[in-house]
Amino acid sequence: MNDFEKYKDSPENIKDIVLEENRILSRKLAESQQSFELLKLVHFDRNIDLEKLNDIIIGCTGCLYSMMFYKGIILTNLDKENKMYRCIMNGIDTLATSQGLTVYDALHEEFTIMCYPVTVSSIHVDKDEKIHVILIFPKRLVNQEVKDFVESFMLVNDVLVNIVISREKMIRLIETDPLTKLLNRSSWNSTLETIVANPESFFILFIDLDNFKTINDTYGHQVGDEILKETGKWLKSVFRDEDRVFRLGGDEFAVTGKINPESAEGFYTKILSLNELFTKSLHAELEVNATISIGALFTKNAEDKDSLYLRVDRLLYQSKEKGRNTISAESDFA
Repeated sequence: MNDFEKYKDSPENIKDIVLEENRILSRKLAESQQSFELLKLVHFDRNIDLEKLNDIIIGCTGCLYSMMFYKGIILTNLDKENKMYRCIMNGIDTLATSQGLTVYDALHEEFTIMCYPVTVSSIHVDKDEKIHVILIFPKRLVNQEVKDFVESFMLVNDVLVNIVISREKMIRLIETDPLTKLLNRSSWNSTLETIVANPESFFILFIDLDNFKTINDTYGHQVGDEILKETGKWLKSVFRDEDRVFRLGGDEFAVTGKINPESAEGFYTKILSLNELFTKSLHAELEVNATISIGALFTKNAEDKDSLYLRVDRLLYQSKEKGRNTISAESDFA
C-alpha cells in the first residue's frame, strides 16, 4: 500500500473531506442569503432599473465589464472607444446564439467572455424575448469555481431581470394616459414630490386647449380625441427627451424639466412661440383650427407641491383672462 492509499483511509483524509464539504456548504449558504437580500433590494427599490441592475451584476460577480443587450439597447460600463467593446460588437452574432451560460476563451487573448441569455417571462411581453448578459473577466482570474459561481448567480439574475421588467411595465401602465400615451396625473403627482424632495432649477408649464368643449360639439368626440393625441405628440416633439410631458386630464397638459438659470431667458423666448407653432401644426395634421393657453413658471424654489401647482395654475388662469391663445409667465431667476 502506497502513501496515497494509506492517506485515503486515514482520519486526516476524512477530516479534510469534511472540512471541504463544510466549506462548500458554508459558501452555498452565504450565497443563498446574499441572493435573498439582493432579491429583496431589487424588489422593493423601484429606482433600480436595468442600467442599475447591470452595475449590481458587476459588483456581485466581480467581473471587469458587463454588457446587457435588450431591444437594441446596450447597457454597459465599457467605453465605446475601448477595443474590448469593438471585440464584443464584432462577435455579437455568435454571442447572441448562446444557450445557457457559455464561456468563450478564444475571442480575446487576455479576457474570458461569458454570455448568458435571460428569458423574459411571457407574462411581461407579447412574444419571446431575451436579454443577453455578457461578463468580461481577465483570464488569469477565471477558474472552475468562478464559472460555477457565475452560473449559479445567473439563475438569480433571471429573477432580478424579470422583477425589473415587470415593475417597469406595471409603472408604465399605472402612470401612462391610455389615449395620448403621455404620463398621467398619477405620474405628475409623484414627479412633483420628487421635485420638492430634490430642489433644483426647473420649469413647469400648464397648457390648456382653448374652448375644447366647443371643438368637441363642432367636430365630434372622435375628432376631439385625435386633437388630444396630436397635442400630446406635438408637445413631445417640441421639448427635450429628458423633459416630462403629462396629460393631467381632459384637455389639460403639463410639461416640466430642469433648466439652467443662465439660459432661462432663451428658453422663455422659445416658449413664446409655442402658441403659433401649435395652431399651425394642428391645422397641418388635422385641418382643425385650435389654440392653447399657457402658464409658465421658472423657479428654483420647490416650496411644497400644492403651492407649486397653485402658482402655475394661477398663471394659466391669467392667460385665459387675457383672451386665451397666449402665455403668462413668472420667473424667480434674477
